[in-house]
Amino acid sequence: MEWTLLTSGLTPRARHGLPTAVALLACATTALTAFPGPASADVGTSLAERLQTAGVDERIPVLVTLNRQVDGERFDGDPQALIMALQRTADATQPEVLENVDAPAQRFWLVNAVAVRATPGEIATLNTDPAVARVDEDTPVAIAADTPDIDTFPNAQGGDWGLSALRVPQVWRQTGMTGRGVVIGSIDTGVDTRHADLTGKVVAWRDFVNDRPAPYDDNGHGTHTIGTMVGGSEGGAPIGVAPGARVIVAKAIGASGVGPGSSLMAAAEWMTDPDGDPETADQPVAINNSWSAARANDPWFRSIIRRWVELGITPVFASGNTGPDAGSVGSPAGYPESLAVGATDDTGALADFSSRGPITWLDLDGLGPARGTVITKPDVVGPGVNITSSVKTGYVSFTGTSMASPHVAGIIALMAQANPEARGEVAARIIRETAIDVGAPGTDQRTGHGRADALNAVRAVLGPSNAIGEAEAPDPADTAPEARFTRSSRVITRRRYVRLRVNVYNSSAVRWRVNGTAWSEPRYSLSLRVKLRAGRNVVQVQAVGDGEVDNVPARRVVVLDRTPPRVRVRARRRGTSTVLVAQVSDRVSKPDLRSIRWTLDNGVRARGRSVNTHFTGATVRRVQVSVRDRAGNVARVLRRIRVAR
Repeated sequence: MEWTLLTSGLTPRARHGLPTAVALLACATTALTAFPGPASADVGTSLAERLQTAGVDERIPVLVTLNRQVDGERFDGDPQALIMALQRTADATQPEVLENVDAPAQRFWLVNAVAVRATPGEIATLNTDPAVARVDEDTPVAIAADTPDIDTFPNAQGGDWGLSALRVPQVWRQTGMTGRGVVIGSIDTGVDTRHADLTGKVVAWRDFVNDRPAPYDDNGHGTHTIGTMVGGSEGGAPIGVAPGARVIVAKAIGASGVGPGSSLMAAAEWMTDPDGDPETADQPVAINNSWSAARANDPWFRSIIRRWVELGITPVFASGNTGPDAGSVGSPAGYPESLAVGATDDTGALADFSSRGPITWLDLDGLGPARGTVITKPDVVGPGVNITSSVKTGYVSFTGTSMASPHVAGIIALMAQANPEARGEVAARIIRETAIDVGAPGTDQRTGHGRADALNAVRAVLGPSNAIGEAEAPDPADTAPEARFTRSSRVITRRRYVRLRVNVYNSSAVRWRVNGTAWSEPRYSLSLRVKLRAGRNVVQVQAVGDGEVDNVPARRVVVLDRTPPRVRVRARRRGTSTVLVAQVSDRVSKPDLRSIRWTLDNGVRARGRSVNTHFTGATVRRVQVSVRDRAGNVARVLRRIRVAR
């Protein structure tokens, strides 16, 4: 399978010119060819071919995907709980599978999989292991031709013309939105933080190629795309869509474009939990991916994309530079969940190289949609020809769908500042719905829903009451009733009744239901009093007006938990002192570890998970601990502990 860094080259234009095209070879295959013998898993085509000539002791790099995967829908609205469930599943299932291979392994939890170098015999054993779903060759990612040195220039001349085409300056002026407080992600060749437009904007960095601790970019492609997302005006003119936003950067492609295919998987996983603490919500709102594979139906990366969406991350992908033929969009851009972006020039015309749809879906992974479904790609188009942005410490113009997709990722940062709920699939839907039709009337397989439009998108997430001028005339479909919950995350409570507030548009009445029961009668109220059952509840609300009903109900998960946390107290001797540790768990809602309080019979009062104290006298002491979970349930336990003298 062939992968491409989606830059069709540097267009010779005034001082900004350099010819280059880079193609990457990828890490997975499309066909599900069975491995000879009693196979319970699928083996990729390239691996099956390599095994025919491999030596008995040769170690082949493979990606092993396990059957047991977490149902992300169970954790709707709680990405941190989903991350912990994914990690628990990987920890519980991978060790037994890895007993089949006598070699170190790289383990993944975002998708329950491992990367390992295995002999043909070990691969045969993995193939018959009932816990294994698929074995693929972990093919190195490589640029087809070296990228020559890039000569940059010290100023940005007129800046990025694409900003005006997308009406980004109008968003800045009319709404004040610049992406401030929002974080977006980049998986690419790295970033050069010496650039004045990017100083202080990298909040997290990981190098999956050379494992270097400090950010760098030995290719230039990543710095250019990041500049389009968050760059400022230090070169005399603006280059970035969301100059107030910051970025998380994963380097998964090396200086010459060479790196193991598993580095993309590792980078994608790290993006979902950059600080390694599932308790913190530090995922980016969107991740830009300016790379693609030749075959739209290759399922290797799709499970990762679906996890991103479940975690509220919008997957933005360049559609590819293999146009103008029909059906030339590759993967992951061709996945139903991806937001694929094609390229236009400064006249608004579709670039000849920009990949086109349609995608005839083969459903190779069995996750739907049905085999034979025709999918429209790209989803939208954006500026991608002669785009000026940051490289090294200067500026240069690149051309390609690589340049179009970071424009759209930047728009999502503006949307997320305007409304924190505008992320994940919600953001992708709004980008599509607010695009301006530029091709054949209606959605088409050349330009998708049209050219992305920053002003329309931000206005849509602000809502009609905050709308500000110069927007395109609304599509009649946009006047349908709509309801949205005002709270952005799931609700956890100990109360059997909960009040939820909603906003409505093009309507004044709403109806609701809980857990799929019958809809209530429409009411003219924006405050709903809902009765809950124990555990997870799904509340849906629809706007109703003028004989129309919102056909996409708003959805909120509400968890009723009336069970206090469980608390265990352990004591250990440390010199003349005793260390007391509270072990707290809660099956439904997480315990609030900051709420732990200690009362000891020697008069000591303390907070936190542990306390170090000095007991004298009696060998049996009374210890009282209290802790609250996130639903508000409080556990108070009294323990008698024996203290050794």
